[in-house]
Amino acid sequence: MKRFNRGLILFAIALIIGQLTVIDYSNLSLPNNAGSYLGIFSMICVLISVALLNHHEK
Repeated sequence: MKRFNRGLILFAIALIIGQLTVIDYSNLSLPNNAGSYLGIFSMICVLISVALLNHHEK
């Protein structure tokens, strides 16, 4: 299970970095970057859930 959790963490971090490269930094409004913002938010939620799962397993 630890190997899967680490893989999920690395995948989430890679997606966050990918979403940060796609953001239109010249216009940070929601309509232009809604997909990137939702992707970053969802991957942060995944990271928090994996951290809580790891804390609960110990």
